Amino acid sequence: MDKEKIKTVARIIMGLILLQTIRITLELSVFCFIERTKFTDTIVSALLMALFTFVGIIVAKKKDISLSIFPQKNKLVYAAATIIILILIILTPIITEKTLFAITTLVSSTIITPIFEELIFRGYVWNKLEEKFDKKFTVYVVTTLLFAFWHIGYIDTILFKVDINNVPFVMLMKVITGLCFGIVLGAVRYKTRNCWSTILLHSLMNIFGR
Repeated sequence: MDKEKIKTVARIIMGLILLQTIRITLELSVFCFIERTKFTDTIVSALLMALFTFVGIIVAKKKDISLSIFPQKNKLVYAAATIIILILIILTPIITEKTLFAITTLVSSTIITPIFEELIFRGYVWNKLEEKFDKKFTVYVVTTLLFAFWHIGYIDTILFKVDINNVPFVMLMKVITGLCFGIVLGAVRYKTRNCWSTILLHSLMNIFGR
């Protein structure tokens, strides 16, 4: 691997670390003023992800950075798939829990988180790596590994929700789950060349895997 490729990967890693650091700092700052409960933790986390997503899309548009969001073909198929996923999301509280906390968690995990993470990894990171790496399979592997280790950055929420003795195991499972998700989502991105497909799949996986 030449120096330019190493520098690109290093910059991406530093950017991901910085993003998680900013997220944690902002989240902890909010909890200096309000009580941190499982409900408020979910709300604040979701709002920050939505904010980062909104800002990221605006910056990408202004700087003409491609995120490969929308498909170039089979648009009717994607529209139908989107409607089906939305119906499943709407039906989930009816079948399971109808509490405000359950609905908030559902929206966060099936809409906000998939969009946030997919635009980062199967959008920006994937395209950035493609500029430097000739082999698309290498892009797939690197993106998948980065996505797996990205989940270590959710340590603040894990420390809040999990008994301290169980944290190492939960962190390991987070990384393994991220790796498994990354393998599947990356394969779909590899095939479809857009991240709308991976947003839909990520959402579907989170509906059944929460």
